Amino acid sequence: MKSKFIQHWVEELRRTSYLPLAIGEIYPESEMELQSECVFGNEVRELGSQWIPNLGVPFGILYCMKCECVPFQRKRRVVAKVQCRNIQKECPEPTCSEPVLKKGRCCKTCPGDTNNPDNIQDIDIIPQHSLDDDEKTTKHYAALLTGRSSLVLKNDYLRLSPNERNRNKIIATGRFTFHKKNLHYSFIFSDRAQRPRSLQFIDNEGNILEEFTLLAQGAPLGFYQKTTRKVCGSWKRIPRPYRRLMKQEKMYVALVWGTKDFTEFTISGLITKYNLLSKEMFSSLMEPAANSDPDVMNGSGGTAFISVSTAINPSIYISVIFNGLFGIDQIADVPLNITLYLDKKKIVQKQVIVKKPSNELNLVETSAILENQEMRALTRGKLGIGIHSVKNPVNMRLYGHIVSKASCEIFQTLLASNSEHGLTGMGWFYMTNEGNLNYNVQVDNLKTEIPNSVTLTDLTTKRRTELEDLTPYFEGGWANGTIDRISPKFLEPFYSGNIGINISIEKTSTVVKGKLVSKLVADARNSKAPILLKRENYTLPPTAVGLAWISVDHDCHIHYDISLSGLGFNNRKLDLILELLPMLAPGAPVIRKHLDSFIGNQVENSPVEGLSKEELGRLDTGVGIIKIMEDKSILLSATVTQLQVPFGCRPPYNADNNVPPLLFDKNDDPPSIDCFYEGKFYQEEAQWTSSRDPCTMCFCQNGKEKCDTMTCPEPDCDERLRVKAPGECCPSCPSKSFLPETQSRRNLPHTCLFNGKHHTKGSKFHPFLIPTGFDTCTECVCDPVFMEIKCVRNRNERSCCKNCSRQDFDVNESYPADEMPVRNPNLGRKQEKTTKSADQIMKEGGCRNLNNPHKPHENGSEYFPYIDSLGFYKCVTCKCNRGNQTCKRNPCDKAACEKMFKARKNKKLQTGEHCCSVKDCRRFKHKKNHRSTVPTS
Repeated sequence: MKSKFIQHWVEELRRTSYLPLAIGEIYPESEMELQSECVFGNEVRELGSQWIPNLGVPFGILYCMKCECVPFQRKRRVVAKVQCRNIQKECPEPTCSEPVLKKGRCCKTCPGDTNNPDNIQDIDIIPQHSLDDDEKTTKHYAALLTGRSSLVLKNDYLRLSPNERNRNKIIATGRFTFHKKNLHYSFIFSDRAQRPRSLQFIDNEGNILEEFTLLAQGAPLGFYQKTTRKVCGSWKRIPRPYRRLMKQEKMYVALVWGTKDFTEFTISGLITKYNLLSKEMFSSLMEPAANSDPDVMNGSGGTAFISVSTAINPSIYISVIFNGLFGIDQIADVPLNITLYLDKKKIVQKQVIVKKPSNELNLVETSAILENQEMRALTRGKLGIGIHSVKNPVNMRLYGHIVSKASCEIFQTLLASNSEHGLTGMGWFYMTNEGNLNYNVQVDNLKTEIPNSVTLTDLTTKRRTELEDLTPYFEGGWANGTIDRISPKFLEPFYSGNIGINISIEKTSTVVKGKLVSKLVADARNSKAPILLKRENYTLPPTAVGLAWISVDHDCHIHYDISLSGLGFNNRKLDLILELLPMLAPGAPVIRKHLDSFIGNQVENSPVEGLSKEELGRLDTGVGIIKIMEDKSILLSATVTQLQVPFGCRPPYNADNNVPPLLFDKNDDPPSIDCFYEGKFYQEEAQWTSSRDPCTMCFCQNGKEKCDTMTCPEPDCDERLRVKAPGECCPSCPSKSFLPETQSRRNLPHTCLFNGKHHTKGSKFHPFLIPTGFDTCTECVCDPVFMEIKCVRNRNERSCCKNCSRQDFDVNESYPADEMPVRNPNLGRKQEKTTKSADQIMKEGGCRNLNNPHKPHENGSEYFPYIDSLGFYKCVTCKCNRGNQTCKRNPCDKAACEKMFKARKNKKLQTGEHCCSVKDCRRFKHKKNHRSTVPTS
């Protein structure tokens, strides 16, 4: 399919100089729900970038093509599109008599020529791990989303303004931070509102630049977002023009509720830069107070970001963004009061002056000194904040509870010991809305040691002050819980990244420690918990440890964030590998995916080319193993756990074998599927003996195991003399064999080998034949003299007639099942002459020939299976279809039965050709012929 699109493109280029191409038009498998960037093949391109396309083999690089990623207007949405054109006709006339075509160029040039259309400053593929100016200057942004936004929004049906449908007067506030060219966003919204349906980023003309689905059916909601009710995420690889809009404060953000009908409504706000956000420790969403005038305060709201200091006197610093507290006549120097409440009692009230009131956004700031009791109440979520008009304090009033920081943020650390005991671990923490600290600490390889202390310490000073003691809650290598009485002195070092974990083990004088660092919750960190990567290569230092976050979003894209520590090197190239198994069992088929290559101690990415549904199914219900490798050496590894895959990203399952089937395109060759039996996987066409019953043998065909249990032949000795060797199915008679002197010197084997299974001397058995199972009409014995298998056909016409042959078969050599020698080459269907080699036949979809591995069956051919004791088994017909063999028994129809009766009557019955028994054909023999009569008119 892909090559047809490319050929069509090349043909178009021969007759036109300009050809616009939409995303995925050449590479349809790369289509994604991207709007603000272009995808060309598996490469992501930024808006405004230019490049020379490389189509790979056989076309290579097209130097006379110029591709660009340009914005395209589609209704109110701005969509990124790939546009490519032939620039050969744009080449200028050379200024010299002998121009030269340089390598990698389209136009012939002369010395000094620089202004040519093929001189493209190719902007590289968007880097995943580089910093930009916005991130270096650590700019922070916020937005207040109310019904008083200056942005006039209408839904797609252009009916009523969405703000008129916001009957519950819902408001929201957002925080925005740049991280590695990604814009991370966090929102809190009114308690009475459900989770919004989508998030939109909009320019000042009302065009939707990017949209994110927040409430997808069947998509798991991250544990952190579910617990805190926040909306967390990131805008991956935000284009440079849009970053410029944010810096110029010309970008809006909107949250959308309901469906695209009369129930849909939207609130929006301008994204504005606030430097004080870098010190935010508490937040508040301020809504019209219960006793305020609903008409006057319609569509108004505010948000406060608060920081504290406990250095000398407990102090609080407050910044409030708000609207809606001004009368029509208040145009300058308007006084407002900011009040802090404890149990509805005023504890602090400060007056501020707004010089130039705005209908959309206003900013005021103040500070105050709090008593220790009031500071503790603040950290425990018991304070409220209000702002009201001095002129009209009752009707114009905003109020909200002070909660933990609005940003979606967790704090994590890697733990390592200071000794050679190899104790490693990890920890991750976050603040709940009520101001409680949720903590999780894991120490691996602790064995029987019990920590003497597990503490959180302040690393700001050399004294290492102990802030919290987790020792009573540490058990079995874990400490999990919530601290609901956080000290005010804890929050300053916590948010500034100066909290350490110390675990001391007195018995071995070991100390395990680490330092908490802040991480924004989005993408990979949207999962329930991280995974501890443990050391696999013991040439690494014992402090080597890793922490991995992995998640899958509702678009079936995988996200990962890996942090490493203690490897002993920082400049080597490492590989991130994901191995997927249906379950941990011997021989389980493994899918191996190379996710990334990186240098250093951290890698974070969301690959454009993700996992297939079958691979995601294994990640959800099977076993996933994440590995950090260098060349072919495994450094660290971990089993992926607690990962939820959205229902729409999972494949249908095959209940017959408990193994998810591989999905494939109708035009592709269907892949083979292994069989799972008794806790072990077996490859297609494999043959084995049951571990529970030596009399039961199985083989794998088309992903399903087929088993048969043998009925033992009767031994030739008295029952009291019969013996049964360990691992044997059938009893045998003891035999005394005397070899001639010349033969006794031979190094003969002690057992006979048949179909890969050993048999003791003198033992009798029925051969196991694929696909029919045990052939009870053939009896084989392990010759006690020459230790060779000899088989004899039973000529009992009643029981074995339908598969009889007119000759006996002696197997004078032992061999494994997949290396059967060629026997009776004249039997079976007439061999077709072919000049194709065995490898060529197999590449064209041929099937293995167990009778002769050097002559495989061609794709589409039909043939009789070869059974060693019978020759070609004409009662079954097999067909080769794209590498898969399907066999079915020939039906006993009327024609076949009449032929069998005729041969039986003439005493020429050879059941190798006639596979129907008398019983099968009895219904045709006694059935009378009936003539149908048609009434005449």
